[in-house]
Amino acid sequence: MTALPPPTDEIARLVELIGPEAALRLVEARGGTRIYVGGRDSGVLAEIVGVDAAAALHARYGREDLKVPIARPWRVLCYLAMGLSQEAAALKAGCSRNTVQRAVAEFGHPGGRQPRQSSSQLDMFDKTG
Repeated sequence: MTALPPPTDEIARLVELIGPEAALRLVEARGGTRIYVGGRDSGVLAEIVGVDAAAALHARYGREDLKVPIARPWRVLCYLAMGLSQEAAALKAGCSRNTVQRAVAEFGHPGGRQPRQSSSQLDMFDKTG
């Protein structure tokens, strides 16, 4: 898998506990909901994040509910790091392209790349003409 960007504050503890790939799978599958760790959802949880990550969650949370963050800005950055376009990242994260652009403006583009500007747009500060 592509190296994922550093986590945003919203998802940092979860990424530290189970790793970025498992955290991304969890927020994609259950973001914005609660999942009961170590109980009736433990099999489902292991299917989503893997046995080791599920065990780490159980060790940390016991038999409690875990509120899974949506982590939309981090997800957007992950999708961009995977090579998706801004439009595809927006679609996959369930947000607008403006949200993608705000995430890039706030956290930077993964890999330090700048968003590509349209070649048809004139530079209003160009003094060559």
